[in-house]
Amino acid sequence: MYLYKLLSINGTEVTEHGRTIKIDEEISANDIDLASGHRRRYYSNNKQKFNISWTWLPDLAAHTVDSRDGRAFLNSLINATSSVLVGIELSPGEGYTEYNCFIDSYSESLVRRDPSSKCSYYDISLSLVEA
Repeated sequence: MYLYKLLSINGTEVTEHGRTIKIDEEISANDIDLASGHRRRYYSNNKQKFNISWTWLPDLAAHTVDSRDGRAFLNSLINATSSVLVGIELSPGEGYTEYNCFIDSYSESLVRRDPSSKCSYYDISLSLVEA
């Protein structure tokens, strides 16, 4: 059975467990006032912005629905680097479209600790902007 993988960060597949993703484009434009009184707009270097959130994301990959990396991997990214390589796969088998991004914001909140399985669950929000 093929599990659809949409997102990879630094070459590591990140879990789909409770994930939502919103991809926006930040438009960079310059307005020039012409001598005739008209205004002309020039577009330059538009950037992709990825807003990703997970609900009830397990700390351990073994507890995610697809056994892909979860909160521990995301937290290690925040503590290690601010620049990441984001891969987005839009259709199965097409391969990833890659973007060099920086981490704009990251927040997490502990939802539950499960002592029996030694796993914690988090709500995580991550925002990445193309460099």
